[in-house]
Amino acid sequence: MINKLSIGLTIALAIAVIVLFVQVNKLKNVGVASATSELPANSAFTSAEGPKAPILAYINGDTLNAKYEFILDRTKSLEAKYRASDEKVRKEYQKRQAEVQELMQYAQSKQLPDDEAATIESRLQQLQVEMEQIQAKESNAVMEKEAEMQKELQGRVQKYLDTYAKQKGIDFVVNYQPTTQFILYGNGAYDVTNDVLKGLNDEYLKEKGEQK
Repeated sequence: MINKLSIGLTIALAIAVIVLFVQVNKLKNVGVASATSELPANSAFTSAEGPKAPILAYINGDTLNAKYEFILDRTKSLEAKYRASDEKVRKEYQKRQAEVQELMQYAQSKQLPDDEAATIESRLQQLQVEMEQIQAKESNAVMEKEAEMQKELQGRVQKYLDTYAKQKGIDFVVNYQPTTQFILYGNGAYDVTNDVLKGLNDEYLKEKGEQK
């Protein structure tokens, strides 16, 4: 399940830093930027000064996965949820397995009337259905928690990048991960991973401190 979690986090980060890009309107006055909603369509290509080259930066998604405190905290929480769900399923299985064994031993101990044999068979089928339902319920509960975490992760990264990109005058922030190969080469001068990671962690740790 932990491997599944890692894959999910990678996908969430990829969505956050690739699909949810930020457009910034650069004005001649240093340090001034308009909101994305105020940019006219295709304004980068229709200016009287000619086409404007976009400013591109990238984030190493593997580094965020490994060092973003929000991810580390939520991963621990999900791991605990996984273990609790597995333990609950195991205990429920043991109880029903014990009943299955008792029924099987009883059925094999003597020749049963047809109606009694049918009753035992029906109960065995019911026990199987109960186990499948318990497994499905626990699996769905864990997946819901994981989906909630991924949605919150995506929102946090998107919100922070929106502010960060406007402050730095960046038009696009993309995800760079050797394991996924979205970008085959990245000039380190445009690597904003540490900046963004520090900002995200500062923001999250401050929030955690205020909740105590």
